[in-house]
Amino acid sequence: MTRASSLAELVAAPTQPAELAAHLDDLEHDDRLEQVRSLPGRALAALHERAAGQAVTLEHFVPVEAGEGRAVRHLGVNSLPLFRRFEKRMMRAPGGATLWGYNHQAMGWLTGPGYFRIQPPEPGEDLCIDYHHVPDEHPGAGWPAVRSNACLPDRLVYGFMRDHMRRVSAHVAIGRAERKGRTLDTWFALVREETQA
Repeated sequence: MTRASSLAELVAAPTQPAELAAHLDDLEHDDRLEQVRSLPGRALAALHERAAGQAVTLEHFVPVEAGEGRAVRHLGVNSLPLFRRFEKRMMRAPGGATLWGYNHQAMGWLTGPGYFRIQPPEPGEDLCIDYHHVPDEHPGAGWPAVRSNACLPDRLVYGFMRDHMRRVSAHVAIGRAERKGRTLDTWFALVREETQA
């Protein structure tokens, strides 16, 4: 099969997960980001289905070479009609077994930073970005003040949320949102920036 010129074409075709990963892995960061961010909502939903069974790990989000306490940027796109582009920043918490992160965006002054925790999943479960838990202390310089997602106005955006994540390629993950245990028809993709040791 001749490789399609874009991720959108591959997602529209019955492409296997390994070929999707190979296509994305062959791209430079800027091209990879452009192709992922060009996907419409229905393609994000299809990509999530295609990634079923593709487990993602903590190391995908914060590679070991990033070290403890160093932020790693993930540039994203979601399936919502507005405010589709966003960014999540993540770092390894002390001890390394947990990741902390927040949503870095222009509307953060209103919605709050949307802090979250990521821990290794239980066997057979997807890894989750969990907004029920926020850091016990301020993670470090340059990060916003820690706020609970249970209080207004943060609760309107991040309250009672978990994002179920799957691996697409070495730098790309796809997620689907859940609120209060109910799976939502909201999908998003994250593209990790290259990490230098």
